[in-house]
Amino acid sequence: MMVRTRVGEWERYMDPVIDEALDRAETCWVTALARVRPGDLDAVSGCPEWTNRELINHLVGGGLRYAKLLGQAEPAEVEATRGVDHLGEDLLEAFWVQERTFRSLAGECDLEVTVAHRIGKIPGKQLVRMRILELALHAADLSRGTGEPWPIDDELAVFIAAELGDLIVQLGSTGGYAHPRAEDGLPASPAERVLRISGR
Repeated sequence: MMVRTRVGEWERYMDPVIDEALDRAETCWVTALARVRPGDLDAVSGCPEWTNRELINHLVGGGLRYAKLLGQAEPAEVEATRGVDHLGEDLLEAFWVQERTFRSLAGECDLEVTVAHRIGKIPGKQLVRMRILELALHAADLSRGTGEPWPIDDELAVFIAAELGDLIVQLGSTGGYAHPRAEDGLPASPAERVLRISGR
């Protein structure tokens, strides 16, 4: 159900299902992040090209970049955040500082307006869906890097497989996703289906 509201001069559409999925994805990421020990930071993550520290920095910086995109920042300003150390002393606080800003903007701006993502012009509502994927799937990558189980709940996994699977395929290598793994015909949990769709 879409609820139309008025905020200042902005007219926006809030989808409560997406809002809840974003909450769940943030919880998934924060749970994985809270399990990181100092000795884990320089180990290889589930993204072989990154250490766990680099993966965390990418995810935290992603919150800043997505907030800038929703605020219609120039592409050069957004890209300048890449390669910057966003972590500081407290990993969880570093994440929430950027994520709260992103969530605030996502709740205030018109998500039908396009933003200049580096993959091309996309509506803000797609950017929010991409953030759900980034949080949940990088939680899987971080969990692999720390040797911990992926803390995704079934409801979020079912939502991603059913509602965002096509977006993963659409984004493909341009969005940083491998080809989906072929089904083996065996029963799979919702989490396993998400990993298969995302090529993990």
